[in-house]
Amino acid sequence: MKVLSSEQIRKADQFTIKNEPISSIDLMERASQAFVTKFLGLHPEKKSVYVFSGTGNNGGDGLAIARMLLERGWKVKVYIVGDSEKGSPDFKTNLHLLSSFELIQDQHNFPAIAPDSIILDGLFGSGLSRPLTGVYGDLVKFLNEQNAERIAIDISSGLYADQPIPDEPVAFESHYTISFQSPKLAFFLPESEKYVGQWRVVDIGLDKSFIEAQSSNYNLSEAKEIRDLMPARSTFTHKNKVGRLFAVAGSIGKMGAAVLCVRAAFKAGAGLINMHVPACGIDVAQISIPEAMVSVDKGQDFIESIPETNDTVAVGPGLGTNKYTVEALRLFLRSHKKPVVLDADALNILSENKDLLKEVPEESIFTPHPGEFKRLVGEWENDFEKLDKLREYCFAHKLNIVLKGAFSAICNSAGEVYFNPTGNPGLATAGSGDVLTGIVGAFLAQGLVPFDALRLAVFIHGLAGDEAIRNLQAPWIQASDIIDHIPNAVRSLLND
Repeated sequence: MKVLSSEQIRKADQFTIKNEPISSIDLMERASQAFVTKFLGLHPEKKSVYVFSGTGNNGGDGLAIARMLLERGWKVKVYIVGDSEKGSPDFKTNLHLLSSFELIQDQHNFPAIAPDSIILDGLFGSGLSRPLTGVYGDLVKFLNEQNAERIAIDISSGLYADQPIPDEPVAFESHYTISFQSPKLAFFLPESEKYVGQWRVVDIGLDKSFIEAQSSNYNLSEAKEIRDLMPARSTFTHKNKVGRLFAVAGSIGKMGAAVLCVRAAFKAGAGLINMHVPACGIDVAQISIPEAMVSVDKGQDFIESIPETNDTVAVGPGLGTNKYTVEALRLFLRSHKKPVVLDADALNILSENKDLLKEVPEESIFTPHPGEFKRLVGEWENDFEKLDKLREYCFAHKLNIVLKGAFSAICNSAGEVYFNPTGNPGLATAGSGDVLTGIVGAFLAQGLVPFDALRLAVFIHGLAGDEAIRNLQAPWIQASDIIDHIPNAVRSLLND
């Protein structure tokens, strides 16, 4: 699914109106009906609803939604902020269809709101690009203080769709956002979390050919396209043909990371795995993962050399940053020409030895968390700049990178970003990244091109975390729980 800018959505509206053809008021009616359908699915029990509308088209949506809820027997009160005589034509049309409403001119008009009710924000839409001031700012602050559930129509008032919001912004703090046609870029960014809450997108029937023709650097991965990336096995295959992985991992005190990585790779379908570990780790490796072959490094506590191999290579979990390990990685990258998976300490080594970056094979995969990424690219002022840095870094160095987190941002060497929809806060646990590295390595070893391997791995990793949370009925999990639920995640994806 493409993540379109507010300007692209505006043009899609206009194109649809002209070419469907459909009147703008009928399109507003269709969008409002889609909102109400989703709203009723989320809220089967009737409650009191307070609708706050501006005088633009977002306000018009609010008025239409209020009317539709009234027709279904809901108790709805409508409050309008601004000069209704100067409202948009579609706003005025919907205003005339309402039997009652109240005007808000200042704080004296703010209503008392019951705690068990619902507030709908229809003040401003996605085109807003200035801070909320005056009565609008005061009202939003007032609404944020209420104990009622807060839902934004399309996007929270005061939140910008495509650019950073100012420090200490005044913006509607939503528990839910029901957005039209396309998610907004702001929805995927940590700094927007309290203004977005949980979000859903409803299809309002904008012209699909127009949307397909739009260029966007940002997309949301969907199960139907990810499913097609899953590698298939022929009846007569064998372990050497379904993915050979060479995992360079572990150091004294950190062998657990190596074990998690390799266990995950086996669960993700790798047919044969060779672990390359320091001498201190051989017993841990062979006892913990009897399925793996183990090659022992000459270093006792740290990796001091990395053998050349034709297998797919993943380097980093528990590796450490010993000076001998740094030199071993340097020599390996200098001679290895195929894309590799680099994570954790391998990335920390790169950040401390930036001359090594030129040795990394093109189309290699990096899997940093935000701290590791910051060490690679430097500081950023806001999450929008962070995404810019991600795209620029991938394009400049011809890499595939997943910047891990909620809605992990997966960027290819062309600078295109796909946000991942699976996963939950329970994945924020020690070893979770090592598990992801193993899954990525497994899919790369099974013959997927690097970017496809990365997108599939991140999706499965998040889905396994979702399966673990659901089956264990706990708000948190261990990394080993993620591994145990990889088969369930694969089954869920294929059967969805």
